[in-house]
Amino acid sequence: MSRRCGLTLLEVLIALTILSVGLMGIAMLQITAVRGTASVGLSTTAARYAQDQLEIFRGIPFGEIVTSPGIGDEGKPEYPALPTTPGVSSILSGNGIRIYRVWAVSGTTPSLKTISVWSCWKDEKGAWHSIHLATHRGDLS
Repeated sequence: MSRRCGLTLLEVLIALTILSVGLMGIAMLQITAVRGTASVGLSTTAARYAQDQLEIFRGIPFGEIVTSPGIGDEGKPEYPALPTTPGVSSILSGNGIRIYRVWAVSGTTPSLKTISVWSCWKDEKGAWHSIHLATHRGDLS
């Protein structure tokens, strides 16, 4: 009886196939993680941009707080029109996506306003996303 040493070609091919499937799974996981990180970074930038506008409203006299361009009749952003609407402020994010900022002001009472701020952006697939923050501002005079 002879003793076999080493592996057959079939065993090596099966091992390489299993290894390849495992490495492809790890590669896909890495791609998903990178995309998720980029998405979270963009959302964080948009939230900061909206928060900056809310902070600006703290220093503006009560009577001067009005709705921005880019807000439709329903009091919400008109997403497709934002890139071409004059007066809509925007910034360019770190990954090259433009974030637009608009706000709607509604008077709940003569001395109280509800302010809603949206930071909106269009992803590489053409879908719109937004971060919405809201606050109330009172007139104490």
